[in-house]
Amino acid sequence: MLLSTMTTVCFYMITAYTPTFGGSVLRLENSRVQMVILCVGISNFVWLPVMGALSDRVGRRPILIATSILTLVTAYPALLWLVAAPSVGRLLAVELWLSCMFGSYNGAMVVYLIEVMPPEVRTSGFSVAFSLATALFGGFTPAICTYLIEVTGNKAVPGLWLSFAAMLGLIAVALLVRRVSAPFRTTVAVASS
Repeated sequence: MLLSTMTTVCFYMITAYTPTFGGSVLRLENSRVQMVILCVGISNFVWLPVMGALSDRVGRRPILIATSILTLVTAYPALLWLVAAPSVGRLLAVELWLSCMFGSYNGAMVVYLIEVMPPEVRTSGFSVAFSLATALFGGFTPAICTYLIEVTGNKAVPGLWLSFAAMLGLIAVALLVRRVSAPFRTTVAVASS
């Protein structure tokens, strides 16, 4: 579940929470914020297969670790930069950066999560882990971000929430022992030949 936390929080932050953040917090024009979200969708569409393919070549763990660390150290500074002088251009730059982090992490994470599940529970294990992370972390991201801004008065605090999710993802990757089962390796070998 922790492995999926980074991807679900990032996704909900760059899609579901952006209209609220862009309009209510940054006071940007709604139609322009919606254009940013469209660009994020296109960016996600590009990054996911590209980084999935790269993870096939270099391995899943290096991408998951690098992306978690990059998100951990850049999410809050990026949002600080954005809230210091809110503009559609800055919102677009930050959202595209976070989209790159989401697509890079998720492109490798989905396959990695499948690979570490024992074959006899692969489908249910993946479903439960991903669904719980989405329900507990991702789905509540807009509410948590709104609450944190209200309590702290810091408009950039959603970056700390995303950094926390990245830290959880990094911990999961560090602790998770990769167990690729023989039937899965055989299937992959047959599919690639």
